[in-house]
Amino acid sequence: MMLAEDIVRCGYTAPIKMDNKETIIRKGMELFLVNQMTANAETCRPPFVPGMITKPDADVIMMNCHPQYSEKGTSRERTEWKIINFLQDFLEELEISDGEMASATAEVSESLAVEDVLQWMTGQAHIPILPNEKQHFKITLKFDHECWERLGDHSTCYPVVNACTCTVIFPVHLTTYSDFRKTMTEALRYGHGLHRI
Repeated sequence: MMLAEDIVRCGYTAPIKMDNKETIIRKGMELFLVNQMTANAETCRPPFVPGMITKPDADVIMMNCHPQYSEKGTSRERTEWKIINFLQDFLEELEISDGEMASATAEVSESLAVEDVLQWMTGQAHIPILPNEKQHFKITLKFDHECWERLGDHSTCYPVVNACTCTVIFPVHLTTYSDFRKTMTEALRYGHGLHRI
């Protein structure tokens, strides 16, 4: 067999035959993983040790947001900045309230937290663990200025989320923070499925 020396070097002691292929591979993977985990203990610890996953806060989400603004100096850009400010206020309000936030109708108190927003935007409720994931982690924010033309006269527009690409498209006709807060609360509460609300 071509790799007999390497197989023995990995610690496999049974006869080296094609019938034992699965056992040889399993033993090799066990040893490889143990060696890698031993050599890189700090990198490998967070996925396997409870409590090692860092919870996100408002700053982490906002630092990883990459808005795609309209042309500089236009009224569209001003409106988009307003939506970003609303988002930041919303995240900070969630952070300060520790997850207890009155519902959009103010009848029932529902539990919302910053992790829920990250889960909704990206599909994961924690900050990326691996260095490569951290480096490439970004949330793209886009703005929908044409919903009136597309949808006609309507009362509510919700943000559209694509968790696979970490993209959120915000409707821009949310002119007050209370409208934004109500819409976001409803979107987070009812928008966890793979559908539009």
